[in-house]
Amino acid sequence: MQRPHLVLSKATVFSIHLIIWVCIFGIVPVIRYVSGDPVDLNYFLNPFFIVFHVYIVGLFYLNSSLIVPFVLYKRGAIFYILTVLCCVAVMATIIYFCFPPHHGGHMHHRVPPFLFGSAFPGLFVCAVSTTYRILGDRMRSEQKINELENEQLKTELSFLRSQVSPHFMFNVLNNIVSLSRKKSELVEPTIIQLSNLMRYMLYESDADKVFLDKEVEYLRSYIDLQKLRFGAELPVSFEVNNASVKNTIEPMLLIPFVENAFKHGTVGDGKGIDIELKTWEEQLLFVVRNSFNSEKAGEKDDRAGIGLVNVRRRLNLLYGTDHSLEISQKEGIFTVILKLKLK
Repeated sequence: MQRPHLVLSKATVFSIHLIIWVCIFGIVPVIRYVSGDPVDLNYFLNPFFIVFHVYIVGLFYLNSSLIVPFVLYKRGAIFYILTVLCCVAVMATIIYFCFPPHHGGHMHHRVPPFLFGSAFPGLFVCAVSTTYRILGDRMRSEQKINELENEQLKTELSFLRSQVSPHFMFNVLNNIVSLSRKKSELVEPTIIQLSNLMRYMLYESDADKVFLDKEVEYLRSYIDLQKLRFGAELPVSFEVNNASVKNTIEPMLLIPFVENAFKHGTVGDGKGIDIELKTWEEQLLFVVRNSFNSEKAGEKDDRAGIGLVNVRRRLNLLYGTDHSLEISQKEGIFTVILKLKLK
């Protein structure tokens, strides 16, 4: 399951950065105030205070916006480290000589203030800035990968769903051909029933989710269509328990199992087809049982089984570990048990 990504506007990002800088630069004045040192307007208007903080902020964004992407990413770590050291040394030296210490002495006495006053803070800021840029780039890269995966997933699901309708229509048209030969008076009601099914397929199945009761109504229409074809030769039981309108499901997800039962069920053995759909809380149980003739199964054409292969793939893509599918053959009975968590 993909995690949602938080997309912030430029104004929001700017506000967050501004608040963080205010908090960082406000630490020293707060400490001075708590310790009893005077903190007045002159403290903030001091030229060294202003230049030093501009130096820190500028170095942060110079490193994250230019040095990291154009030096670290393209020229490597060694060249990057040398570039950062040069930038920090130049900027720290300028600040040091523009605002020298108030005590006298030779140059070697000025080395510690030079290092601790400007150079070390600059190196620390570069380290933080580099971490900020690398983590940000990694998050953006992962987001792009997730977006590409989502687009590929949508494309694959659209393709799989588009396979359902042709496969379904292929079976129904075969049924109509069979009826036209055996029971011509049933052709007209069959075509009317088919038009109802096509209406659902055209106007409902394009949605990502449909209400469960709509899917149940679709299954009933399909079962009624098949009853017109087989009549009493193939008894069908369809039991629905608590198909709440509040629950939603991927459209046309259950029909392949019912199609398969009618296609491979044994006509005339009296066993027929048993279909059960039950929901509770956010769980769904869908069971389809039909008699199974192994000799008849060997006569399938090459296109048989598209529906079950298709629905397995759709279930894996849509529900992942939130579903289980068991298909078994035992004592002449083919059983499908689908459990999934409704979303």
